[in-house]
Amino acid sequence: MIIQLDKIPEQGMTFEGSEPPEVLALEKSAEFHPAGPLSYDLYAQLVDGMLIVRGSLSAEMKGCCARCTQIFSTTVSDSGFLRDYSDLEGAEEVDVTKDIREAIILNLPRFPLCDESCKGLCPQCGKDLNEGPCGCSEGERGGAWDALNSLNL
Repeated sequence: MIIQLDKIPEQGMTFEGSEPPEVLALEKSAEFHPAGPLSYDLYAQLVDGMLIVRGSLSAEMKGCCARCTQIFSTTVSDSGFLRDYSDLEGAEEVDVTKDIREAIILNLPRFPLCDESCKGLCPQCGKDLNEGPCGCSEGERGGAWDALNSLNL
């Protein structure tokens, strides 16, 4: 998104709209990828030779659940987007695309879950436990640390 500096009045200007998902430049193979356009509601104002841009961003994303590996949709948003651009001497426009992309990426969940109550996969047979119990017995199932617990140090 490019902001034309000469078109911003003294009291500032609101920018609302959406950009195509390609603006986020995320690979399809990434843990998250865009599922829809990036929406923005930004306010830009020139103050003492600096451009201040603030507002909110949101993007519909598809991700892979860290517990059950199912693909799910979520909305990633940043309601406190705030950037200042001070090196404006001789500039006619400012491209805020990289900062918008960064704000969305920084708001992606670190441990994405399709649902807070997701049960994940059985560590023994790999069955999705959200669909019901598997045929493994409790003793068979074990835990992620069982191999280490059996070490005799």
